[in-house]
Amino acid sequence: MNLIWLDWITEAVIATTGHVNLVAVSNYRFWLNRIEYPFAHREFDSGEGWMNYVDEGVGRPVVFVHGSMTWSFLFRRFIEEVSKTHRCIAPDHLGFGLSDKPADGDYWPEGHARRFAKFMDSLNLRDVTLVLHDAGAPFALEWAAQNPDRVRDLVLFNSFVWDLKDNAPAMMLAKNISNPVNKVYYRILQATPSFILPPLFADRYRMSKAIQRQYLRPFETHSERIGVYTMVESWKKSGEWFEALRPKLDVLASKRVMLVWGTKDPMFGKDALLRMQEIFPEAITHEFPESGRFLPEEQSAKVTGEIQWFLLNSGNPSFAVFEQLGG
Repeated sequence: MNLIWLDWITEAVIATTGHVNLVAVSNYRFWLNRIEYPFAHREFDSGEGWMNYVDEGVGRPVVFVHGSMTWSFLFRRFIEEVSKTHRCIAPDHLGFGLSDKPADGDYWPEGHARRFAKFMDSLNLRDVTLVLHDAGAPFALEWAAQNPDRVRDLVLFNSFVWDLKDNAPAMMLAKNISNPVNKVYYRILQATPSFILPPLFADRYRMSKAIQRQYLRPFETHSERIGVYTMVESWKKSGEWFEALRPKLDVLASKRVMLVWGTKDPMFGKDALLRMQEIFPEAITHEFPESGRFLPEEQSAKVTGEIQWFLLNSGNPSFAVFEQLGG
């Protein structure tokens, strides 16, 4: 079956709500390992492109938000277990994973934050636990700061909510990505960004070649990597936006927070953890000194257990649940 025919079928089954279940028309993603990622494909019309997302299980919602060089595949182990007791939702940002990758897309932080807010509103999610990783944290926290009554609690992995101008590894990577000569190199030679992933592991051999291919396959061509490159460039060029987010987070001070950190992350390691603890001084902290940024891959079983414990002991419902019950 050719792609034109698949596109016609896809259009025929799109729901008027802006969401569509693509189980029946997803076979063209022949490279996707359905054992590792066995979830139904759903799509949300952001108005700027279709965003793929996972929506598994029933119960109180847990929303997983990925960052740079990854997509919802990162959370597959968590979703498999947590969806037994909760509703697990994991979007792919526009330009990432199985979502559309328009050449003229707005892939700067403001764009990602705007689309995430629209996505959350489209599902009318309340009493939410946000599980945030890497650069996905600031996008989701922008929405959380504007909707604190809809947030129950937070889980943050190696991430940041501040200007990265003093973060030498981040600035070096952003400089390399934005260099005009390198841009020509990436475009003409179709250079793969695979060199970015393994160094972010404490032990680069923990990621098998097969799993690495699943992460990188959505970014095979230059046009498919514009979102990735722009997200990295934003670390250097969007410092004011990140810095402006920090004071907005004061409204989340009363929320229960868990910080789960791989302290061998060369970019968002121990220093970033200390800064995040200053923002959330009452946070529960779990450090993994032998792991890097990709704890969902490096320590999936242990971290899944920590998340399940956190959800089990997350205290009283937020105000939002009483609104839903008419209280």
